[in-house]
Amino acid sequence: MNISIIVIFLQAFYSYDTNYGKALSVGRLKEIFYELKCIQYGNFKLASGGTSNYKIICDPLFENSESREIIGTLGYKMLKGIENGKDYEIVGVVTGGYEFAKLVAEKSGRKAVGINPHNGEVIGKVVKEDLCYFEDVVTKGGSILKCRNILGKNDGKDNHSISIVDRQEGGEENLRKNGIRLYSILTKSHLGIAL
Repeated sequence: MNISIIVIFLQAFYSYDTNYGKALSVGRLKEIFYELKCIQYGNFKLASGGTSNYKIICDPLFENSESREIIGTLGYKMLKGIENGKDYEIVGVVTGGYEFAKLVAEKSGRKAVGINPHNGEVIGKVVKEDLCYFEDVVTKGGSILKCRNILGKNDGKDNHSISIVDRQEGGEENLRKNGIRLYSILTKSHLGIAL
């Protein structure tokens, strides 16, 4: 891994926000996940098509000002580390990934493009070659790959993705195999989900 990316990640995890007077950290985001009950247990059918005894719901994070600030800031700093001087198109998987992408775009002074992997709807216009896809929760990476296919971006260009949570169920490997690197703010392990 590029040393500049590692430095950016460390800066993101320990940056200070004077609006809240507390560290913007992965640890605080984890606390908010539990405070907002973003992890639910039961029997669930996932967007990936699989089933699970837990579900991660990011919608409450987008309604909470503190978590919006943390997610937007960490996502933006991760994007800057990935870009390394380039200017990537910010592409969000509708719905949660698009909300995440809009927070990052706001921090960067850009606009986010949204793509619905289920019906092919594109919100905005993709004009750049290099893309960074944003997703709220990655399981197998299928929604990101569908979005790439909708855009016709299977040309081996520099593509990355950033998620709020990686469920660690093969998404990172599946995306890498298809030419997209995944970076995540949190993982199932970070959240203490051991099933």
